[in-house]
Amino acid sequence: MSKQLKNANLGNRQAIFDEINALLEASNDIDETRAKKVRKALDALRSATGETADGEEHREADIQLDANIDAGLETLRARIHKQVERRKRDYEKALKLIDELETALKNDELQKAERANNRLLSLMGNVPGPSEQRWKDIEKRLQGVRPQLRKLESWRHWGTTQVRQDLINQIVLLKDSGMQPEKLAKQIQKARDQWHAWDKSGDHAGKELWKTFDQACKEAYKPCTAHFEKLKKRRAENLSQRQAIIDALNTRFATTDWKQPDWRDIDRFVSHARRDFHKTGTIDFRHRKPVARALDEVIGKFEEHLSRERSHSSRVREKLISDIEALGEVANLHDALDQLEVLKKQWKITVVGKRDHENKLWKRFQSACDITYRRRDEERKEQAAERNENLKQKQALIDELAQTAAACDGELLANTSTLARIQGRWEEIGRVPREREKSLNSRWQEEQKHFRNALKAAESRAHASALDNLAKRAALCNHWEQAILAGSVIDTGTVTSEWNALPELSNASAAVMNQRFTQVLTRPDDATLSRNLADKQAACLKIEVLLELESPEEYQAERMAYQIERLNASMKMGQSAQDSPEDLLLTALTIGAVPADTADAIEQRIKKCLARYKEKPWSKQSFRQGRPD
Repeated sequence: MSKQLKNANLGNRQAIFDEINALLEASNDIDETRAKKVRKALDALRSATGETADGEEHREADIQLDANIDAGLETLRARIHKQVERRKRDYEKALKLIDELETALKNDELQKAERANNRLLSLMGNVPGPSEQRWKDIEKRLQGVRPQLRKLESWRHWGTTQVRQDLINQIVLLKDSGMQPEKLAKQIQKARDQWHAWDKSGDHAGKELWKTFDQACKEAYKPCTAHFEKLKKRRAENLSQRQAIIDALNTRFATTDWKQPDWRDIDRFVSHARRDFHKTGTIDFRHRKPVARALDEVIGKFEEHLSRERSHSSRVREKLISDIEALGEVANLHDALDQLEVLKKQWKITVVGKRDHENKLWKRFQSACDITYRRRDEERKEQAAERNENLKQKQALIDELAQTAAACDGELLANTSTLARIQGRWEEIGRVPREREKSLNSRWQEEQKHFRNALKAAESRAHASALDNLAKRAALCNHWEQAILAGSVIDTGTVTSEWNALPELSNASAAVMNQRFTQVLTRPDDATLSRNLADKQAACLKIEVLLELESPEEYQAERMAYQIERLNASMKMGQSAQDSPEDLLLTALTIGAVPADTADAIEQRIKKCLARYKEKPWSKQSFRQGRPD
């Protein structure tokens, strides 16, 4: 093949390829007629050229061009196939729509009929080349129903005109209705939308009717104009407030010393600014995005610093939680509680994080504290159990002391050390529940006082009994002594039996009284009688002074001398050297026989002293002062 022929063949193939690309690049449907011509031209070109006569191979560029042509033809064939399929679907839709149109007109359903008619016209306008016979049949059927459609539309126009007039009347009534501006504006807009909906349905109103409606809407809308102007002014004020907040944020950021910032105050300031920004109310839509961006920008600058401090604050508190959890390993609970109180005071939030994160941290902090508090509560339970047990033991001691105080004199006097023993045990027992401590101590003091009083009363009764026993023995001795002085014979066995029948004496009085008893059957000499009488008279005189009894007239001088002696002694030696009435009574009762002519008188004086002494308890200290308590 000649070079000139090859170049012509290449140019034809390139032209076919360009035509294929032009068909594929078309925005509308592919021109199927042109596509057929391209296909025929390519077939003719390939039939004419055939194989090369000299057997030389195509160049690589020719091979690539043929491949591109084949690929373009394949794409063209696929798109044409889709066009054909779409036309089939459109035809089926058209058949369905014409059926719907005819059915709607038969049932006088104008709205459905118009909808089907509009969709059908739109579909037929988009179908290329609807000159096919089947589309002509659809067009013929459409022309057949149009007179009926126009008739129904004319009826609707008449009815719609009446409805439009009613709508105008309703708008006129809205003018003086006093309706709230927002609601009034919605009603007017709703009426306008209805008017336009009627227009879109194909039933257009006359120009004059439209002007009447439009003027009525404008008159009714006048109250809304003033109201919405106020809203516009308010939105402008809100915009100014939001801008002021942004300016305040920018100023605060510029004036903050970021080397030593007050994090809590800054975080609070930013949080309040963000809150106030969103509480200012709405602004015009055109300003929303710019103002929001400005707010985000300045808060973003704060967040560069706050986020770092927020992370640092979170790490510090997590470390604090770990330290508190470690207190569970501290053996001494008191030390653990002291350390816990110190650590709790370190819980500080400089910059608040997200609510979920803060809540989790706080719950972990509370749980860590509860570890030590649960130990404290368990120890308190143990202490409460121990104190309740101590309460029972102390109550038992009080009951024991009360029972001892209520015992008979002999048992009580045999247990004089009970109080000391119980007091020692009381001190050994630990503390009792605080709410019971006051009442328990009050009862304890009362029972101690009751025991001392009971013991004192028992001792007083025992002392009185011993004194009576001593007086009875002294009376027997005096009786026997006077009998001996009178020369009577006394049976020693009878005397001993009668003496032993009396209760035994105790303490020092037993020895001196028994000594008098051993001498009772032996007649003393006159010197002994005189000496005994003098000793008894001296003892009685002192007792009478001490017990404030009258002394016989003949002893007034001795009484006065004794009183002076006592006064001098008290001034020189103190009260410890004073005579004891009890010792004097023991002396008077244990001294032996006296002359018979003085026996009755001295015995009467001793009895008076004894009766006086037994009237009430006299203490040694009060006797030494010369007066009873």
